[in-house]
Amino acid sequence: MSKFWIFLSSVWQEAKKVKWPNKKEALTSTLIVVAILIFVSVYLFLIDYGFLNLFTKFIYPLIGIKTGMGTGSTQ
Repeated sequence: MSKFWIFLSSVWQEAKKVKWPNKKEALTSTLIVVAILIFVSVYLFLIDYGFLNLFTKFIYPLIGIKTGMGTGSTQ
Protein backbone atom coordinates (compact mmCIF):
# COMPACT_ATOMS: atom_id res chain seq x y z
CA MET A 1 0.00 0.00 0.00
CA SER A 2 1.25 3.47 -0.78
CA LYS A 3 1.79 6.04 1.92
CA PHE A 4 -1.11 8.06 0.58
CA TRP A 5 -3.64 5.23 1.08
CA ILE A 6 -2.24 4.49 4.54
CA PHE A 7 -2.68 8.15 5.39
CA LEU A 8 -6.28 8.19 4.11
CA SER A 9 -7.05 5.03 6.05
CA SER A 10 -5.75 6.56 9.28
CA VAL A 11 -7.71 9.77 8.63
CA TRP A 12 -10.88 7.71 8.15
CA GLN A 13 -10.26 5.83 11.40
CA GLU A 14 -9.78 9.10 13.31
CA ALA A 15 -12.92 10.58 11.74
CA LYS A 16 -14.92 7.62 13.06
CA LYS A 17 -13.77 8.47 16.60
CA VAL A 18 -15.09 12.03 16.44
CA LYS A 19 -18.31 12.74 18.33
CA TRP A 20 -20.23 14.70 15.74
CA PRO A 21 -22.94 17.09 17.01
CA ASN A 22 -26.56 16.20 16.50
CA LYS A 23 -28.98 18.60 14.81
CA LYS A 24 -30.00 20.32 18.07
CA GLU A 25 -26.39 20.85 19.20
CA ALA A 26 -25.38 22.20 15.79
CA LEU A 27 -28.34 24.60 15.70
CA THR A 28 -27.67 25.81 19.25
CA SER A 29 -23.99 26.40 18.52
CA THR A 30 -24.82 28.21 15.29
CA LEU A 31 -27.33 30.49 17.03
CA ILE A 32 -24.81 31.30 19.77
CA VAL A 33 -22.18 32.22 17.18
CA VAL A 34 -24.65 34.40 15.24
CA ALA A 35 -25.80 36.16 18.44
CA ILE A 36 -22.21 36.88 19.48
CA LEU A 37 -21.42 38.08 15.95
CA ILE A 38 -24.36 40.51 16.02
CA PHE A 39 -23.47 41.75 19.52
CA VAL A 40 -19.80 42.34 18.65
CA SER A 41 -20.75 44.02 15.35
CA VAL A 42 -23.13 46.45 17.08
CA TYR A 43 -20.57 47.09 19.84
CA LEU A 44 -17.80 47.89 17.34
CA PHE A 45 -20.17 50.07 15.29
CA LEU A 46 -21.07 52.10 18.39
CA ILE A 47 -17.42 52.49 19.39
CA ASP A 48 -16.50 53.57 15.85
CA TYR A 49 -19.43 55.98 15.66
CA GLY A 50 -18.50 57.42 19.05
CA PHE A 51 -14.91 58.04 18.00
CA LEU A 52 -16.08 59.58 14.72
CA ASN A 53 -18.26 62.06 16.61
CA LEU A 54 -15.56 62.69 19.20
CA PHE A 55 -13.07 63.64 16.52
CA THR A 56 -15.38 65.59 14.21
CA LYS A 57 -17.13 67.58 16.94
CA PHE A 58 -14.43 68.10 19.55
CA ILE A 59 -10.88 67.19 18.61
CA TYR A 60 -10.73 68.43 15.00
CA PRO A 61 -12.17 71.88 15.87
CA LEU A 62 -9.82 72.07 18.86
CA ILE A 63 -6.75 71.63 16.64
CA GLY A 64 -8.16 73.67 13.75
CA ILE A 65 -9.12 71.00 11.23
CA LYS A 66 -12.28 71.84 9.31
CA THR A 67 -14.53 68.97 8.35
CA GLY A 68 -17.35 68.81 5.86
CA MET A 69 -18.60 66.38 3.31
CA GLY A 70 -18.66 67.47 -0.31
CA THR A 71 -16.97 70.85 0.20
CA GLY A 72 -13.93 69.97 -1.86
CA SER A 73 -11.79 71.37 0.91
CA THR A 74 -8.54 69.60 1.72
CA GLN A 75 -7.74 71.57 4.86
